[in-house]
Amino acid sequence: MKKVIFGLSLLVVGITQAQNFSGRPPTPNDTLVSAKVLPDSRMRFSIYAPKATDVTVGGDFLDSPTPAKLIKQENGVWSITLGPLAPNLYTYDFTVDGIKTFDPKNAQFKEGLNGLSNLAEIPGTATNYLTVKNVPHGVVEAVWYPSSSLGITRRMHIYTPPGYETMTNKLPVLYLLHGGGDNDASWMTAGRANFILDNLLAEGKIKPMLVVMPAGHTPQPGLHMGAGPEQDPFCQDFLGSVIPFVEKHYRVSTNRNDRAIAGLSMGGIQTLNIGLWNPEKFGYVLPLSTGYFPPVLKELDEKNQSVLKNPEINRLKLFWLAMGGPKDIAYQNNKNMMAIFDKYGIKYQYTEVPCGHTFLTWRDNLHAFTPLLFR
Repeated sequence: MKKVIFGLSLLVVGITQAQNFSGRPPTPNDTLVSAKVLPDSRMRFSIYAPKATDVTVGGDFLDSPTPAKLIKQENGVWSITLGPLAPNLYTYDFTVDGIKTFDPKNAQFKEGLNGLSNLAEIPGTATNYLTVKNVPHGVVEAVWYPSSSLGITRRMHIYTPPGYETMTNKLPVLYLLHGGGDNDASWMTAGRANFILDNLLAEGKIKPMLVVMPAGHTPQPGLHMGAGPEQDPFCQDFLGSVIPFVEKHYRVSTNRNDRAIAGLSMGGIQTLNIGLWNPEKFGYVLPLSTGYFPPVLKELDEKNQSVLKNPEINRLKLFWLAMGGPKDIAYQNNKNMMAIFDKYGIKYQYTEVPCGHTFLTWRDNLHAFTPLLFR
């Protein structure tokens, strides 16, 4: 018995030494759960910041853009419990003494243009469509390609459906553009695009497709929210390098009706500038949570009438506009834009999801429109 006790004592000492091999004393941060889902669908946010004087948390789980203030405990942990929250995948950011602070205790994150934001999921039947399930999964690759118009090598993300390696037929392509402040990884992280498509494929609701997510920001300055592709270096890169690269290196169809373009916010304007100026290249154009600003609409109406009168626009198989309801920051711009489309007899479909200008809306949009493609 003494030998057993002695052995256990050595084991405990060994574990303790391993945990503290750096020589530092343990802290509450060692076992902290920073974003904890409680049984009643409330969320407890916590961060260890013993020397801080002000800590807040913001994200699309809040109804207001004003972040929530955390309360400091004696052990140096700041916490707040919010909700109950509707089941969904939410972004959140801590701010510690005025500095946006990434949560290193949470491995789920969204990559953006200027940094990282964390993700936290509250499970539920309402978001079953974006859950990681035991179904065949596609492959997501970070692909580097040469941009002839920009003179640099650029990155995009490409999703190939499960079984692509053994397919012999040419697939349709959805080009999926991100918004301002995001990057080519955002649709895969906060957007959960690959899991949404995996689940729809497993349910037999969509056709296998390639999804190409390029980087909408460029080092070359331009007017991303202007009218027409000539003002935006990304549009030149997209038409001159992205599409040709994809069609050279992947088994995809070059038929216009096997090509769709969709994008949110800034990416929605880019979708319009590419799709409306080149409707013969696409069968489906789907701008989300977007709309031209009034001066640009005036320019569109006065200087681009030939574009708006192009009969090829009404030969699109689907021109689908979606908004995040009245609290979407682009809501009025979109209404103004639709009035211009009505003036020129442009046919479109319109839908709303009352979740505002966030991925809460855009994930739902993706789930709704992909079954409409390539039919």
